Amino acid sequence: MNNRQDSLTELEGAILSEVHHRGRSTAFQVRKAFQVSPSLEWSGSAGAVYPAIARLTASGLIRSEKTDAGRKTSLLSLTAEGEMRLNNWICDPARAASVGLDPFRLRAGMWSALPASTRRAAFDALLCHIEKEIEELRARLTDLDAVERERIELAILLQQARLDWLKLRMPDVSQ
Repeated sequence: MNNRQDSLTELEGAILSEVHHRGRSTAFQVRKAFQVSPSLEWSGSAGAVYPAIARLTASGLIRSEKTDAGRKTSLLSLTAEGEMRLNNWICDPARAASVGLDPFRLRAGMWSALPASTRRAAFDALLCHIEKEIEELRARLTDLDAVERERIELAILLQQARLDWLKLRMPDVSQ
């Protein structure tokens, strides 16, 4: 279904997804969506969005139509090839099911090497941070369209799984 050398990067797929989902949007609006992402990794990609949009446009996946608005504003939409490539990216099971970049998982193996009191303090801080993030994500659910709602609901489930994992491994430092 998906030729690896012809496949999109996650950033390119996310950009095509955003353009497709929002309809005719501008590069600024796409960049803004990355900036407000609850994922630090995506929000950090905001500076990479403009060059990626330029590459996707040059490769014929995005159509850019100039408008009469100021600042050289162009409306973006997907070409037929862009829609096909987006669908291939969406349906790629290996990439979709990949555990991907996960800062929590990357650190998880190292937490057991910490002294129990340090690990306990780190876990307490993580628990507080994740609980706060779940609360913030739940607060966002009321103002979302169906696509964004699914994404946020999945983020909440992921964070809840992290909480459960931490609670199972919370060190007892009373001894």
